Amino acid sequence: MAIYYATTKPISRSSGRSATASAAYRAGTEITDERTGLKHDYSKRDGVEMAYTFDKTMKKIDRSELWNKAELAENRKDGRTAREWVLAIPHELVPEDKDKRKDLKQNEGARVAVRFAKVLAERYNVGVDVAIHSPDKEGDNRNWHAHIMTTTRELERTDDGIELGDKTSIELSNAKRKELGLGSTSAEIKALRKEWETIVNTQLEKQGIEERIDHRSLKEQGVDRQPTIKMGWQASAMERRGVTTDKGDLNREITADNEQLHDLKLEINILKEAKTEMASIKEQIQGMQDFKAEYEAFRQEQQQKLDIERQQQAQEKGQDRGFEI
Repeated sequence: MAIYYATTKPISRSSGRSATASAAYRAGTEITDERTGLKHDYSKRDGVEMAYTFDKTMKKIDRSELWNKAELAENRKDGRTAREWVLAIPHELVPEDKDKRKDLKQNEGARVAVRFAKVLAERYNVGVDVAIHSPDKEGDNRNWHAHIMTTTRELERTDDGIELGDKTSIELSNAKRKELGLGSTSAEIKALRKEWETIVNTQLEKQGIEERIDHRSLKEQGVDRQPTIKMGWQASAMERRGVTTDKGDLNREITADNEQLHDLKLEINILKEAKTEMASIKEQIQGMQDFKAEYEAFRQEQQQKLDIERQQQAQEKGQDRGFEI
């Protein structure tokens, strides 16, 4: 069975993050934050196969405009400026040819991620930003994954460009959702995780690939796994009759451990990306603070020169008037 991984979390200022910095890092591009003046430049980073920003009609959106709008729409210090989904893409859907990997029409792994992003855009009327990342060079070469960022507010197109309106339903509190007759946020997220499973498995079947993913936990699945050691005919026969064997238990344990290890490796890669992103943000903030300090010193120096010049002019003017009686 292919590895399933789909998780979501908000991007908020309370955690020291911004939508502009996150989008720039995930897409491997440069975005200047109009609210803070910080320039987030990740145009030289590796591992980004492709990235697309669009609305529910699949019409392209300018990435910088979208995430600057998202930042400017929030006034709170702990405001949620975006939501992010991280998805493990089955390596079976990714072409081995490097050129085909960068072509959306030929990369079925990227296409399933874009389809899921379109579901989010249509369901919540939001702008979405999809980035397809290749495996970490030092890690598992099967760890293809996608980062999907969505706005937390509904998107509207106007004659002047795009505008962000009310918060989407998934961002509302459970109390507010209950008033509106909606289920809990966790239940909605679970349904979306199931949606990802359906999209991927449909494509796997279409490609003639036997592997499938399952959004349920291993405990919920309650199914046997393909053995990782040779069972032998006796143990295999007993397992088929419903009798557990030591070899069968060992295979199930190994398979479960491998799946958990795969998830952990993916999470480690994601944490590495977040750490690099935070380090870059801190460096940019420090640079801005240094610039402000230098500017303040320069301003004070110029003010002192101006004060001295004014004093000299006042003295010269007093000397020119001569005596008064």
